[in-house]
This record gives sequence, C-alpha cells and structure tokens, in this order.
Amino acid sequence: MYTSLKLVSVAALLGLVAAAPASDSSSGGGVKIVIKNQCDYDLNIGKLDNGASSPETADVAKGASKTYSLDSKWQGRFWGREAGDENPTAGAADPASLAEFTFKGYGNNDYYDVSFVDGYNIPIRIDPINGDKSGGADNGEHYLCGAPTCSSLPACPDELKVMDNGEEVGCKSACSEFNTEEYCCFGSMDTPETCPANEYSKDVKDACPDVYTYAYDDPTSTFMCRAEGYTVTFCPSS
Repeated sequence: MYTSLKLVSVAALLGLVAAAPASDSSSGGGVKIVIKNQCDYDLNIGKLDNGASSPETADVAKGASKTYSLDSKWQGRFWGREAGDENPTAGAADPASLAEFTFKGYGNNDYYDVSFVDGYNIPIRIDPINGDKSGGADNGEHYLCGAPTCSSLPACPDELKVMDNGEEVGCKSACSEFNTEEYCCFGSMDTPETCPANEYSKDVKDACPDVYTYAYDDPTSTFMCRAEGYTVTFCPSS
C-alpha cells in the first residue's frame, strides 16, 4: 500500500485547541472518516478515491473537524494543505502527508497507513474509532488497531525541499526527486531483496517509525483493524 512515481495502490492526536466549531459532515454510508485540524492555521483537505483522476477538496478551519461517510469497501487517501493554497493531487511534484485506507480488504479487515513515500508536509496521525482486534495482524500487535503517527516531521535535506516564496512547504522523497531504480524500486531493483531502504528513507523511518517511507516498507507501516471508522488528525500533539 503505497504511493509512488510508478504506481498508486492502497492495500495501507490530539493537541490542545480552543473550543472547536461544530463538525461538518458529508453524506454517504458505511465507514466514517473524521478529519481533525489541530494545526494553528486553516486547512484545505484533499480526498482522492482510488482510481479517480482528480480530488475532492474542502476547507477545515483550525480547531474544527469534518466527517466523511464512505462506502464500506472504499479505497483512497486524504491529505491536507494550508487553506488558500492550491491543493493539487498529492504526489511526486506536490508532496503531502497521506492517510491511506482500504476498507474490508483481505480477511474482511481494514488496512491503513501514513505514507511519506512521495514526501510529506504536515504532521499526521490515524486512530481507529471503536476498533475490533478480532481479525488479528500478521506483522505484530503494534499494527493491530494501532495509531500510525508522525507528530514531528523529520528535517528535510536541502535537495528535497519544496519552496514557495522562500518558505518550505513540503519535502519530497528521494524517489520523487531523483526517479532512479535505487530510490523508486523499479527496473533491475524491483524486489525487496534488490531495493532495501535508502539513506533518505532511513532518516524518515528513524524520526517516524510508523510511517511508510519507500516502496517495500509495508511490513513496518501497514496497520489493520475492523472499526466503525477512523480519525485523521493533522498537527497531532506528540
């Protein structure tokens, strides 16, 4: 479950705020995703259904939340950018911290992850809502209805920084920036054995151990659960 230059696939916090405005809801049915904005600025949230060509976007004020009610087998991802900025589909040229989901996947479990495979821009956390652990997890108890979190973003190397009017607005991954077999795991390096973690992804993993950092990082980044829904919090407390 990862986003990369070569393919998109989905398998795979709470801070102190003033009294929050009322939540906004989007109609639908099945499993809910609650987006919480605990940043000190308003956000524009992107939502992309798996297979769709363009995202749905909505503003969420600081301290506010927005609830999406989604189909029980929905697949897709969410991300955020500071409101007022253009919010294109998150990817190689426009890195953003991703919350990725597949509902009712293998074994009737939900799979989810925080992905920095194409880069990152905002601290993020995913929490199950009333999670049921009966489905088990092959990769250990930590990943069974756990809460993947990166509450403090890694320092971005200069060569990966995305700048806007002199300010850093995101950090690309090595794959996004260099597009080589070594960093993107394609061509002659398209297996876990031939494409290990690289120096850039290792630095991100050291800072945020739960995060998906490169193409073959799924054993230490894919979480699973059976839940009523999930809360995605931007700018969670540590």
